[in-house]
Amino acid sequence: MSIFDTSSVEAGHRRLASSLYKYTLTLEAIAALIDAALLKQNLVRPDVDEQASFLGLSQLGFRLVNDVGAAIRLLECGYFVQAAAFGRDLAEIGMLALYFAERPNDILEWTRLEGVDRYRKFGRSKLQIKISDKNRYDWFNQWFDLFSEYGIHPSGKSIVAHSDGITLHVGPHVNEALFCNTYRDLTELAWRAAQAGGFAYKSLFHADIVDVAPQEQANLDYAISALGWNW
Repeated sequence: MSIFDTSSVEAGHRRLASSLYKYTLTLEAIAALIDAALLKQNLVRPDVDEQASFLGLSQLGFRLVNDVGAAIRLLECGYFVQAAAFGRDLAEIGMLALYFAERPNDILEWTRLEGVDRYRKFGRSKLQIKISDKNRYDWFNQWFDLFSEYGIHPSGKSIVAHSDGITLHVGPHVNEALFCNTYRDLTELAWRAAQAGGFAYKSLFHADIVDVAPQEQANLDYAISALGWNW
């Protein structure tokens, strides 16, 4: 098999679809809710600052959806470490959303800063100090650290992604346990980040997502109840 021919790997992982359908339904419900909620706010705003703030929060929402899509595609192809890298991004989105839920006016500054200036004001160490919801922040922070070591930085922790318990693999390969576990973890991260985004949405727009997208919220609530998760 060519190192970049993932057809057999994808076939191997897709056989697991029936055991993952609850997570798949959850991810689809998350994406639908984000899309519906943001479209409700996609208005013509004569105030430039208000429009910039809307685009800033939208960036977090659409990035969350795209991160999930990219991660699942990489998982299917057998690139486990690279898929996990998107978990770090989801954790960062969750932390930023928690921050903006408490300080919605800062979204405008966040959209305008770049590079080192943005990091100095909105880096993880700054968020840790300023976010009052420590329990939720700590949850995201734990996953941020895990996926930084496993998915972002070259480290010994990522070697587990290249082994099926018998052989070390270079390139994509089938690993059913790792596929399912990572799929589950990414789903929970996406859900919690979306929940935090809902808090920020309410703070910025003074509207509850359940009121602007009731059916989409109901669909997500149903999917989460089937998983037995709560937060």
